[in-house]
Amino acid sequence: MTGSGVVFAGGSTPGVSGDNQFIGGAVSQVINGATVNSITLQSDATGTQTTSIAVVIAGAAGRTLTITPTGGSLGGSAVQWRCTGNFTETSPYYHASAPVVTVAAGATATITCTPALTGGAGAAGGYYTGITNVGLTVA
Repeated sequence: MTGSGVVFAGGSTPGVSGDNQFIGGAVSQVINGATVNSITLQSDATGTQTTSIAVVIAGAAGRTLTITPTGGSLGGSAVQWRCTGNFTETSPYYHASAPVVTVAAGATATITCTPALTGGAGAAGGYYTGITNVGLTVA
């Protein structure tokens, strides 16, 4: 499942950088038998550092979901993604670049991925900076 959605191509306020925001309304994607109910990017107070990505998806039980952030990189000592939620792998699940999980049975699944620090089990921390897009693939 790869599809179009809300794309931020740059700031809309002259002289103000980083004012990319989606305000109001709702976006729902139905692609190849799966429905993306929501994608939520949580940011720090400055709006420049993404601290988590949450995906709510329906109709994808037993399929793999790949979450691919692009346009930036992990920062603040984060070297991997730490994912929790409704998937079959042991939670929390860690992945170095684009998290890939198998969606668990059920009507709706929520998967939340946060940048994780080095060492041990990889505690949540750090951030992703410069994100421009979040690609989703269900196979």
